[in-house]
Amino acid sequence: MRPARRPTAFAVSPVVQPGRRRLLGALAGLGLGSSLPGCGGGSGSSSGTTASTAVSGTSSDASSAAATAATAITATATAVDPWFWATAGTSTAAVVPSLSDFVQVLGSGTLTYAFHASITSATTDPVTGVTADTSTSATLVPYLIGRYLVTNANWKAFCNAMGSGYHPSTSTAAGQYWYGGAYPAGKENHPVFFVSYADALAYCAWLETQISGYIFYVPTEGEWEYAALGSHSGYSYPWGTSADIGYNASTGAFSAPFNCNAACTEYLLTSSGLTTLSYYDDTTVTTLADGTTALTSDTAPLSSVLAMSSSGAVTGWQYDSDTNSTWADFANSDQFHSLVFLYGGYSTAVGAYESGKSWCGCYDMAGNAYEWTSTLNVASNGAESGSEVHCVKGGSWYATAASGKSSGRGEGRAPGGAYHSVGLRVAARAK
Repeated sequence: MRPARRPTAFAVSPVVQPGRRRLLGALAGLGLGSSLPGCGGGSGSSSGTTASTAVSGTSSDASSAAATAATAITATATAVDPWFWATAGTSTAAVVPSLSDFVQVLGSGTLTYAFHASITSATTDPVTGVTADTSTSATLVPYLIGRYLVTNANWKAFCNAMGSGYHPSTSTAAGQYWYGGAYPAGKENHPVFFVSYADALAYCAWLETQISGYIFYVPTEGEWEYAALGSHSGYSYPWGTSADIGYNASTGAFSAPFNCNAACTEYLLTSSGLTTLSYYDDTTVTTLADGTTALTSDTAPLSSVLAMSSSGAVTGWQYDSDTNSTWADFANSDQFHSLVFLYGGYSTAVGAYESGKSWCGCYDMAGNAYEWTSTLNVASNGAESGSEVHCVKGGSWYATAASGKSSGRGEGRAPGGAYHSVGLRVAARAK
């Protein structure tokens, strides 16, 4: 059976303060919004700190809201847009995956994999329907998994075959990421975002029409984690125990084996040419982090908002508590919103980090995009608290370095939602 099409609702963070973003209000009228916290963006534990919830549009005049949103986001991009995709145009390149895009993780027999940290849910195997994972271990049978995250070009091939109903959910206003079935040029090999779990299932079903002899599905948490860490019981990341990020604020030298918010911060501080963040029409952000300096003309010096330690820890990325809700941060700036809604985030090409490759040959199992799994869990915090959600793994361009641990979990996401930092990787078994 084909999964149902995704709802028109979009994820909006519950931490966005009332009146904070007029642009968000306009986007809500389109069924769009902002999932600012990403997935576990501020946490290095096995669960994140803030969940997001799906809400529908609230405007009584959708056409007016569409015009407002398109005008506002275009004006922002024209005035203060530092992103290097801005002048690249769009692409409709399509690439159908092949079996060579998959790696064999377990070739024969059955393997019991012990989770690095106790989890709070069990998994019904998506192929056999039997319980495969417990709270401490997973029972694995022979399977393959995607060497790479599903890319924009892969998703375009799927949409060409299945229709525009599967375009990522930011495709409703001119200029947005994936508007009209086109995505930013130069991002052909970047992970696709804003696709729901239901869409991921549909993509897997389509793959079965392209590659014969295999069942394709969204991997379980156990399958995903074993492909990332294998038998390395002490590892937190595919390459070892630490994030291995280095940054020299004096020279701008930066090194990292994966893409997380440190990479975006390094670009902003050293290469973007941007000196000022803007918060136009924002009635909540009024001070800098020192709590004393008022913003001037809804702007703030970039250097007074964002900073990064020598190990890649970022400050000023997002403030989301009542005690600092008026402070200027990056995730509520106009520049952040153009990055997300126009360009699909600060992603990198899949396979770009050779030193971050897992033991079996998979890329980006830390960072770049959180990945859907078929494992269900009950959310313990945020607006989805108490609801059943899908576990997501691996960190993202938006998340902290600590949240990129393959041994941990993101906050989990509702299956009908679509998010700025969640993509997918496909698993397969021989028929």
